[in-house]
Amino acid sequence: MSYNWVLIVYTSVICASSIYFEKTAAPYLLVTAGLLYILSHFLERKNVVFTLLQIVLLVVFHRISVMDWCLPLYLAQMGKQFYRIRTISMATTISFLYTLLYAVVSCTYIQMESYTVFSLIFSSFGCFVLAILFYRYIHLMVSQAQLLDNEKKHLSTHDALTGLYNYEECHRQLEHLVHMQRPVLLVLMDCKDLKSLNTTNGFHGVNRILKQAAQLLRIMFPEALVICRYGGDEFAIVLEATDIEQSKSSISLLLASEFPKLTGIEINYGLAFYPEDGLTKDDLIFNAERNLYDMKRESWLKREEHMLRSEKLRVVGELASGMAHEIRNPLTTIKGFLQLSKADNYNIRPWYDLIMDEIKRMSMLTAEFLQFSKPHVTQFKVHSIQECIQRVISLLDSESTRLGHQIDFDTPAEPVYMLMDQDKMLQLLLNLIKNAFEAMPDQGFVRIKLTTSEDHGVIEIEDTGNGIPESELDQIFLPFYTTKDSGTGLGLSICHKIVQDHEGTMEVESEPGKGTKFIITVPTVEEDTPSRIILKEKEAGHHVSV
Repeated sequence: MSYNWVLIVYTSVICASSIYFEKTAAPYLLVTAGLLYILSHFLERKNVVFTLLQIVLLVVFHRISVMDWCLPLYLAQMGKQFYRIRTISMATTISFLYTLLYAVVSCTYIQMESYTVFSLIFSSFGCFVLAILFYRYIHLMVSQAQLLDNEKKHLSTHDALTGLYNYEECHRQLEHLVHMQRPVLLVLMDCKDLKSLNTTNGFHGVNRILKQAAQLLRIMFPEALVICRYGGDEFAIVLEATDIEQSKSSISLLLASEFPKLTGIEINYGLAFYPEDGLTKDDLIFNAERNLYDMKRESWLKREEHMLRSEKLRVVGELASGMAHEIRNPLTTIKGFLQLSKADNYNIRPWYDLIMDEIKRMSMLTAEFLQFSKPHVTQFKVHSIQECIQRVISLLDSESTRLGHQIDFDTPAEPVYMLMDQDKMLQLLLNLIKNAFEAMPDQGFVRIKLTTSEDHGVIEIEDTGNGIPESELDQIFLPFYTTKDSGTGLGLSICHKIVQDHEGTMEVESEPGKGTKFIITVPTVEEDTPSRIILKEKEAGHHVSV
């Protein structure tokens, strides 16, 4: 039930009681005063004149009713004013005046006897004390409500971790600044590799870093209009911008140099100026995000280039180490034979064949090694994969007959074409099938299967040899790695490189005692596809098509 309806009921009870117990001398005037008092509450206006009118009507109603029961009406009237009073002194004054007013009106109709006077004083004092307690209670409720409202507003506009403005409030503040047409600079910044620190520092450690970064931004930009946490590891800063070039240089100095030194975190950032880069809040944010993305992309490319350069140096080091190791062996042999020949008056005839074998081995090793490093121009033309495989089978026909091996070729009915360097593809297939022959000490079976999958051709070469242990599968394509008693260890590495040059992939499946299967996937083309000349840059790690 609302306050006004409670007032109607209570005022009506006082009117009825006063008339019933014959306390009032003017029943009609009492009812009129009661109705006017109730009506004043329904037509209430928050100003001093209306409040004074309500007090006057209350005094008239009290005096005509001649009822002490009007005391709660005085308390209710005080309570309505307590919501607008902010100091205890003012509340005490108002309470005293209302209590005094109640006592004065009561004195006009009571009999001046000791008991009645004492009762009036006690009721007035009780009214005063109750009013003060009531004010403190109301003030406490209002304070708590205000505190909760402030906390709710703070939580809705600020980030709980860093204490900065959150994403939504950043947009509201920026919208307000743009609406006021203030020249501002929007800075969006992103912390590099902060998410990766979760694995080493844990999320508690990352949260501590974010707090430190937020505190540092407050120190570095004390004049900032807005500082907010824009996302997980992103921050936004809005600054007054009068000189664009000076702002750019100072921001670059602080964010690209000072901030990483103090936090150990490198950042990317994007800038946007109002009104130069946009006349609306959304345009400003779009341009800042685009500049941030461009800086991220440039940073990513530099990092990839550095990683690629490091990987190349590592590979070159491994190749050089392997090459030195492989050449050292025949050189040691030749050196030993020459020392023996010196003891025999330089007669090398007994060791001539062995020395020549070692020299040929070094020559073959050097020639194969050059395929990894020597730039060359390759003519890529359209050829049929079936014809290429058939030619390899023809070339190996005599060797397979001599060794007692059988080759089976399973091919689709329609020809499959690809852009290839035919000589390299022949070398690839010859090496793989010869390796299959060597893996089968007894008579064996080599199955070649050609299939198509969407715009790719799949060549499978499977033997029934000894197979490769699972522990060695990851190493067979590494340069100089071999399980044979003789060989350079570059054969499969060269095969793998040939497949990569043709933009394909090469996989291997093997099971000891059951055989090995090489799976080569290459892109296919139409028969009338034009040829291409491709310059392979081995050291640069890329190729140019003409």
